[in-house]
Amino acid sequence: MMYIWNGYAVIGKQPELTDGMLEVITKAEEMLAMGPENEYSTDDDCLVKLLKGLCLKYLGRIQEAEENFRSISANEKKIKYDHYLIPNALLELALLFMEQGRNEEAIKLLDSAKQNYKNYSMESRTHFRIQAAMLQARSSLDGNRSTASSVSL
Repeated sequence: MMYIWNGYAVIGKQPELTDGMLEVITKAEEMLAMGPENEYSTDDDCLVKLLKGLCLKYLGRIQEAEENFRSISANEKKIKYDHYLIPNALLELALLFMEQGRNEEAIKLLDSAKQNYKNYSMESRTHFRIQAAMLQARSSLDGNRSTASSVSL
């Protein structure tokens, strides 16, 4: 729930809280790796990767965050219950790309998250965030294009 209501954005502003959260998540990840595999294992692992990716993002560990978000997409076919994980991982990866100025890549991910995933929990909330990010990414692209065209005049 903390993720869905942007709790990580609040905690992310305080590195000591984010470090603490990352520590808890890393311990959970280790416990999952040591435990017996069951029908929920992939879902649980992907949830941990989503939350870990968010912490890493806010700690400025961009490459590691990207790897965690991509790992979720790589496990798409194995997810059995928590189908919200894929579109939210794509959303978070897109937001990460936008922070790096990779807006065209971000738009492709956002479009995929919006068009290819349906009927998952909290879908309307995720779509709202996707739409807001899409508008921001397109606006940045349009701004860059108009700046580039005015510079070349």
